Amino acid sequence: MRPDSLSDLQLDAIREMGSIGAGHAATALAQITGRPVAIDVPEIRLVPVTEVPGALGGPETLVGAVFSRLLGDVAGSVLFMGVRDALLGLIDILHNRPVGSTKSLGPAEESIVTQTGFVLITAYLTAIGRLADLTILPSRPAFAFDMSGAVLDTVAADVGMKADTAILVQTAFSTEEDRIDAVVLYMPDPDSLEVMLGKLGVV
Repeated sequence: MRPDSLSDLQLDAIREMGSIGAGHAATALAQITGRPVAIDVPEIRLVPVTEVPGALGGPETLVGAVFSRLLGDVAGSVLFMGVRDALLGLIDILHNRPVGSTKSLGPAEESIVTQTGFVLITAYLTAIGRLADLTILPSRPAFAFDMSGAVLDTVAADVGMKADTAILVQTAFSTEEDRIDAVVLYMPDPDSLEVMLGKLGVV
C-alpha cells in the first residue's frame, strides 16, 4: 500500500491514531518525570520507507533509535528516533535538569533512552490497539546509534522488514522551559496496514 494510494479518509484515520497515541505517551512520560510534559504532534504523514532518512535530515545524520517488532494482530516494526542532541535533551528533561546538562551518550544514557523510548512506544501502540480493536504489542526493545540510513538497514535486517510504507509521527516534547523534537515511526507490513484501516472502517 503506497502513500499515494490512500484516500483522504484513510489518511485522516492514520492521523487520528497518531494523535491519540501521542496523548497516551504524554501521560506515560508525565508519570516517569513526575511533572507535566506536553507532547505535540505537528505532523503525521505516510512516506515510502526509502524516504525516511531524508525526513530525519538525510541518510548520514546521526540518530539514536529505540526499535521493537510489532507483535499480536499486526506485523512490522516501530521506532522512536531522535538526533543526538535531542536525546541528550530528553534525558535532561527526565532528570529535571536544564537542557544541555548531559554532554555524552554513554551506556547509562543509552539505557535511559531505551527505557523511555520503550514506554512511549508501548503507550502509542496501546492507544492505537484500543482505537482499532487490535492487540498490538512491542517486542523487547533494542537501541542503535548510527547514521539514519544505517539504523534503518539494521532494523530491516533484524526484523526481516517487509514494510514499504512508514507512518511518520513528528513528535515534540515540551515543558514550560524546553522543547525536544523526535520521531515515532511505524512500519507495519502492507497486509497489517490494511488490517488496521479495515478495523477503523476506512479500507
